[in-house]
Amino acid sequence: MGVASTARAMLIACALALIVMTTAAAQIVQVVAGNDISSGDPHRIIGSDDQMVFSNTFEGLYGHDLDGKLMAMLATHNKASSDGLVYEFVLRKDVVFHNGDPFTAADVRFSWRRASDPRLKNPRAVVVVSNIRDVEIVDSHALRLHLHKPDASLLENLGEYFYIVPKHLIERIGDEAFAQAPVGTGPYAFAGRVAGRHIGLRAHKAHWGYPPSVDGIHIRIMPDGLDRVRLFQAGEADIVVGVPANMAREVEADPAARVLILPTYQNIFVSLTNHRADGTLADKKVRQAFNFAVDKKSIADKQLAGYARLVAAPCQKGLIGCDIGRDPYPYDEKKAKQLLQEAKFNFDKTYRFVTMASGRVPRAPEIAEAIMRYLERVGIKAKLDVLPYGEWLEFVLARRFDEAEMVFWTWTDYNNDPVGRLARTVRTDGSNSWVSYPTLDPLIDEANGIMDPKAREEHLRKLFHLIYDDPPFIFLWTLDKLYATAKHVDWQPAVNLPWPVFWKLGMK
Repeated sequence: MGVASTARAMLIACALALIVMTTAAAQIVQVVAGNDISSGDPHRIIGSDDQMVFSNTFEGLYGHDLDGKLMAMLATHNKASSDGLVYEFVLRKDVVFHNGDPFTAADVRFSWRRASDPRLKNPRAVVVVSNIRDVEIVDSHALRLHLHKPDASLLENLGEYFYIVPKHLIERIGDEAFAQAPVGTGPYAFAGRVAGRHIGLRAHKAHWGYPPSVDGIHIRIMPDGLDRVRLFQAGEADIVVGVPANMAREVEADPAARVLILPTYQNIFVSLTNHRADGTLADKKVRQAFNFAVDKKSIADKQLAGYARLVAAPCQKGLIGCDIGRDPYPYDEKKAKQLLQEAKFNFDKTYRFVTMASGRVPRAPEIAEAIMRYLERVGIKAKLDVLPYGEWLEFVLARRFDEAEMVFWTWTDYNNDPVGRLARTVRTDGSNSWVSYPTLDPLIDEANGIMDPKAREEHLRKLFHLIYDDPPFIFLWTLDKLYATAKHVDWQPAVNLPWPVFWKLGMK
């Protein structure tokens, strides 16, 4: 059978598996979520919503447990050289991919070369794989990572930023077929997908560490939060991903339900594009004024019912270096007007503000509308454009700077080390960056080369101080993630993450 025929057969098999899994008399957990994934290929990840599938179906050499603590995953242990340039890993021998292929060091080397291949345009490559100079295979279950430069956050980022894929399968079927029917080593296997509607995951009972106690998961995609809750209340869903904050108390009042409230590392902010060709928003006084102009606490209280924590920088409690001892910018309309006047701000211009529709971030359009109204109170004219999440994501990743001055944005730190996010979202040439700070760029680059933990923490603290004083964003808040579960569901989600991890999931 040719590659094309094989690919078609795999797609048909996955579609049939999804149909069987969601209709057969098996223990299937019904989940309703706000957004679909953008890709099935972990080396082409675009947004953190993709992690709803990837974190359950793929694994790295190291990762984090459900409490957020670093743990060995596909590796059993490691040893670093004294100069921090070589890491030796011993791999697990009891790991198989979902298609039955054994996991070996050859898969790690292949995954590194693939994830760093410019042809795939991996937006996460800058965090880990671009700094790997070589993956040396010692034997089938031992290898050495050779780095270009020391990386103090390597182990923290080997999970979500460097997933391992099966070498022989991809060589046989090709990248496109793999993206449609991805295969990993995680506790769940991808069973099929109907874009924008359904995703199916089946239990990988041969998992090396924690095979699922249920047979599978059926994820229904429903962007409207009210619709998700109503489906749950009708008994047609076991878990709601993203309960609207204003409905949490209503759901909690149901004796057959419970609401799980988890703090996350999800940052919500408005990016202020400071390197447009026309020089708009280049003056730091203007960006400070935007922060003073918005009553963030009032918006959070009204729109998010208190399930948000204001932040003074693009980070939150628990992240390395984030404890800068500064309060969030207060609401000060008079101060905002004064700074705008001092900067000779152009009040005649109308500034485009792009936001996403609801689904990815609770009440994103309503929050953006409220922000715009506050800006108008100090004389800033703005035009709000609400894009469906997919269009919004395409727009911001294309970095079309001259088409908007403001972008409502979210990013998520996958662990307590912020350097990966700073490299991608604050550094001038970062894959997600809408700002330019040449003075910060070398400080971001330098951070991972500081191997002493205390010195590195102080370096990051200095960096966040500089970001606070010369704000690239309107700093808003970090969100709690709200889930609803039926009482018959026994589930422990992962802390700090805004996507669901189903490793410990059962039915009572």
